[in-house]
Amino acid sequence: MRFPAVTLSPAALEKALRALVILTVPLASFLSFSVQPLVGKLLLPVQGGASSTWLGTMLYFQLALLLGYGWAVWLLRRRALVQVGATVALGALALLGSRLSWVQESGWTGIGGIVLTLAVSSLPATVLLFSAGPLLHGWLGGKSKPVPYFLYAISNAGSLAAVILYPFTVERAVGLSSQMLVWHGLLGVFVGILGVAGFIYLRSVGPAYTPDKISEALPLSRIATWLGLSALSCLGMLGATHHLAAEIGSTPLAWVGPFGAFLLSFMATFSGWWRPHYTLACVGWLAVSLTGFMLSKGVSPTTVDGLAAFWTVSLTAACSFFVNGLLHASRPLKNFSLFYLVLAAGGVAGGLFATFGVPFFFLRPSEFLAVSCVLLVLGLVRLLARRGALDVTVVLLVVLAPVVGLAVIQTRDESDGFEQLRRFRNIYGYTLIKTEENGLVLSSETTTHGTQLTADADARRHPTLYYTESSAVGRLLLETQKTRPALNIGVVGLGAGTLAAYARDSDRVDFWDIDPKALRIATDYFTFINDSPGRINLVQADGRKALESSSDDYDVIVIDAFTGDAVPAHLLTREALAIYTRRLETRGGLIAIHTSSRYNTLFPIVAATAHSLGLSAAHIVTSIEGPGESIDWDATGSHYILVGRPELIKTSLDWFPAEEEEGRVQRTVTSYDPLPRGRATVWTDDRHAALDALNLGDYLRAR
Repeated sequence: MRFPAVTLSPAALEKALRALVILTVPLASFLSFSVQPLVGKLLLPVQGGASSTWLGTMLYFQLALLLGYGWAVWLLRRRALVQVGATVALGALALLGSRLSWVQESGWTGIGGIVLTLAVSSLPATVLLFSAGPLLHGWLGGKSKPVPYFLYAISNAGSLAAVILYPFTVERAVGLSSQMLVWHGLLGVFVGILGVAGFIYLRSVGPAYTPDKISEALPLSRIATWLGLSALSCLGMLGATHHLAAEIGSTPLAWVGPFGAFLLSFMATFSGWWRPHYTLACVGWLAVSLTGFMLSKGVSPTTVDGLAAFWTVSLTAACSFFVNGLLHASRPLKNFSLFYLVLAAGGVAGGLFATFGVPFFFLRPSEFLAVSCVLLVLGLVRLLARRGALDVTVVLLVVLAPVVGLAVIQTRDESDGFEQLRRFRNIYGYTLIKTEENGLVLSSETTTHGTQLTADADARRHPTLYYTESSAVGRLLLETQKTRPALNIGVVGLGAGTLAAYARDSDRVDFWDIDPKALRIATDYFTFINDSPGRINLVQADGRKALESSSDDYDVIVIDAFTGDAVPAHLLTREALAIYTRRLETRGGLIAIHTSSRYNTLFPIVAATAHSLGLSAAHIVTSIEGPGESIDWDATGSHYILVGRPELIKTSLDWFPAEEEEGRVQRTVTSYDPLPRGRATVWTDDRHAALDALNLGDYLRAR
């Protein structure tokens, strides 16, 4: 029996191709943007929490995006058979050559090494995914049809879904090993759908079809405008993310608001219903949001609380919608592939400038404010284009004067009570030193990391802030010194080097910090290191990696590293605690983890993780009301978690009475009582999530 051949009409082929393209484009974007945090987290245990880890990851994906768009531009000038054949071949190579787990095995380090590692493990896949959008634009456009710009909106919808779902669901529910399996499986589904779409495209246009050469005239000034607007928008989004990361830590969660607003603006402006007057309306939105941002945050060192976060995201959205409205209005009628390529190049330029240029030109984190002001001026000029120069100048002065005035007032208020401010910035972040009559203050804009009293030599040697004698770490070191003639102390995170004040002649203290700026500040501006009688070693390195490769034994290991107001998760996983424990076994020591934070609750996580290794944990919250006669100078409340063998933790609890000196020092000591199975959250290198610790509701309601 012979079955009749099935022949689809051109209309049916076009309908089928359209359905497949609409399905494939957001899937490609979803896979592209979900793999970025995945590989970043895979890199942390082997590369460390240094800035180069995240910078290398970001740089790789920006370059892969540009390469993917360039590949699509090249393909769209070839015969249909070449387009489909090359795409299918790249898809097969992507499936066979993608090995994300290899990023944990590579020995290449530094930004260049990370880029090379990610390229070897995933370049065919990332190029294929990033090229899919513009390539499928061309396939769906077919022969002399209007450019389907609505696909750009659908593409960004897939990206937005990945950005939102990853921190809220994926990283909380699925470990990295399972994420890799699911991602590779979805990649296979994507390649299959893409192959079917290519087959239908060939049936629609014929193997020999070659797209007509685009003859659209595009002035260089127009292309430069696309490039500049794209770079500004990307730079503003990254600047906004910097403000949020300074509060909740550099995690995928910090990207949700700014990056989500950025992607949403693409969805709205390229959806097909956007109108030019909407773009002009964004100027008003921008002005209102800029005012709200200045009143809630601006250039002041205040914390980025819920209200400030709202205005930060609102301002990011206003800037992004305005920029993308302009880009939509100036989009080419035909040469869409060049348009996308230039936008990608602008994003790369903005990202590179944010990484390497901003620390040179902006000593404080004000690039977000600068970009917002530039875009507001641009919007007002366009809004008043038919007015005279005097009218435009007056309006600009009226709108921008309050912004400048608030900035001046906030800068003045910041310096009140301080004789001098010193600002430092590099790719690792922003640091501020305030000099007052009797002391120094070290901060990272919103969080104080160290102080020192400088009235006289005796005052300089007193530990201060979270590290005073009555703090948990202070009592731990002093009590341990009573029974041991010589201590080896390891400290992850340097700050002002305050803990060096505890070292005796016979003690050795090893400090590890990933930021070279921190080492310079601790020795050039503070004297805890230089005045210490002990042997002090400063090493620029990720503390976890340094301890893993070390053969030294320690009596106490202190984890005092913060990214913004949060402790980096890779320093608290089961694998990390196991590394610290190995370095403490010989001398029977304890781990002290500094967890003073406004919005993060880490004790249940650290305690459950410690218990999974057979260790115990105790949470010590210390409140200090004023200085004592000879201790606790310039003190503040602190939270520490002690981790160690059960018998050591049990013994150490006697060192922390609930009250001392008639209530001047008060402590709350909580020992870990294992939770019912399944309720305790254990952090591992394979599974940890920022939302496990962040009290998101408290943060959003904070004011």
